[in-house]
Amino acid sequence: MDEWKKVRLGDIVKTNQNTYSPKENWEYVNYLDTGNLTMNRIDSIQYIDLSKEKLPSRAKRKVKYNSIVYSTVRPNQLHYGIIKEQPENFLVSTGFVVLDVDGDVANPDYIYYILTQREITEHLQAIGEQSVSAYPSIKPSDMEELEIYLPTLEEQKRIVSILSAIDEKERNNTAINNNLVA
Repeated sequence: MDEWKKVRLGDIVKTNQNTYSPKENWEYVNYLDTGNLTMNRIDSIQYIDLSKEKLPSRAKRKVKYNSIVYSTVRPNQLHYGIIKEQPENFLVSTGFVVLDVDGDVANPDYIYYILTQREITEHLQAIGEQSVSAYPSIKPSDMEELEIYLPTLEEQKRIVSILSAIDEKERNNTAINNNLVA
């Protein structure tokens, strides 16, 4: 733990970097709204044919591989995930803050695991409850101001390998249980 450094999240991530412009003239969009993602599990992605349908006003944020998406509304509802695969012309709601991690300093999966700890979501929920909006909400700057402890990249990779093995075991157990019920 002596090698761990306290860092401000905003110093190792870029937030909301890429936005879709209608000038890009996509024929269709695959859109993910905040309510369709919970604890890194996507319920559905909405396909929107732009020749027949209007793009929702919140469908603006572009993501890429390893982008972390975190809902700015009611953090305690756990609407967050890390992008590992995506369809073409993929946009997410502006209700997400999109965090792109500087891979030279931090492992995106490690940062994802940090941000999804119960203590962090409770802290962000408490910040949200102080907001002036009608419902608990946070700003990207609230996330950027978080201070976290960062071990070496090698140590981050070791931690991620353990946590991802546990996640995989949970997914397999859920699949087995679902097959038993069916």
